[in-house]
Amino acid sequence: MAHTSDSLAGRALDFPVGRRLVPAASVRRQHTFPPGTTTQVAIGDQVQPDQTIAEVNNAGTISVIRAGFGGRVIDVALNQRVVIEGTVTIIEGIVGIGGPSVGTLCMLPRGESLAMVPIPHGGIILFPQQLPLVLMQRAVTGGAAGIIAASVSAREIEAFSRLDLSASLDGFPLTAPVSQLTIVISEGLGEAAMCAPVYQALTQRLGTTVYLCGETSTRQAVRPEVLLTPAISSAVESVPVDSTLEAGAVVTVWAGGRRGMQAQVLQVLARRQYSAAGLLVPSAILRFEDGVTGIAPLHTLDRLS
Repeated sequence: MAHTSDSLAGRALDFPVGRRLVPAASVRRQHTFPPGTTTQVAIGDQVQPDQTIAEVNNAGTISVIRAGFGGRVIDVALNQRVVIEGTVTIIEGIVGIGGPSVGTLCMLPRGESLAMVPIPHGGIILFPQQLPLVLMQRAVTGGAAGIIAASVSAREIEAFSRLDLSASLDGFPLTAPVSQLTIVISEGLGEAAMCAPVYQALTQRLGTTVYLCGETSTRQAVRPEVLLTPAISSAVESVPVDSTLEAGAVVTVWAGGRRGMQAQVLQVLARRQYSAAGLLVPSAILRFEDGVTGIAPLHTLDRLS
C-alpha cells in the first residue's frame, strides 16, 4: 500500500458535483510522506502514474511511493510531501474507507472461491458486485492496495474497519486506526451492482496504475474517488460555483430506491435520521421529479443547481 495522504480540505469540491464520472478535470493531490522518506522529484517535473516520487527506508527495507496519476509537480517539501497537479478522469464513490493509495488495477479470476483466490500484492481489485467481508479480510492479508466495489453491507464494512460509519460520514474524529485497506464503493450501501458507465471506464484501465482514496466526509463535502490517467476527454470541466446542500437546491440521488432521480431539497433536517441501513446520518426532505416527497441521507446527494 502506498504511504500517501492528503488533506480533506485540499480535495473538497475541485470538480463538478452531480456526476459520478467526470471525463476530465484538473486536480491537485498531496502525497504526505512518513519518516525515513527520500524525495525523488523536484518542482516542475512531469510525472507519470507509475513513476516513483519518493523512497521509504523502514529499518533497511526499501519501498517506493508512486505518483498514481500523471501531471506536474507544483510543490515539494523535501522528504515530507509532494503536490501533483494534473488532468484526470474522476470516478466519485458514495462511501469509502482508508486514505490515498496507488496500485495496478486488476480483477480476480472468475469462478474461484473468494476464500482461495490469489490476491494480487499491491493491486487495486475491481469487484463490480456487493463486497463481502471475506474479500476485505483476504485483501489485507494478501497485501492488496485497495478495492473498488459496487456496494457493501453497512454491518460488514463496520465490522471490517471497526469504524462507526455514521460518525465517519458526518466528519467526526475517528477513534479507530485508519484502515490498512483503501475501499471505494461506487453505488452505496446494500446489494447494487456497479453501473455500466463506471464499470466500462474502469475495465478499460485494467493493468494500469490508478490512484484512489476512500476518505469520506459529508460535512466537508469530500467523497471517495478514483483518478484515471490519461483522462478520457480533452475538455476539462469547470469548478462548480456552489455545491451547498440547502433548501431549494436541485440534486441527484445516488443511492437507495430512487437512485438516479433528480429532486429539490425542501429542508435540511437539524437532527440526524435513520437511513435504510439503520445508521443515524444527516438527512434532507426532498421533492422528487414525480412529485413524491421523501427523506434521503445527505451523503447520497449531489447538487446540480
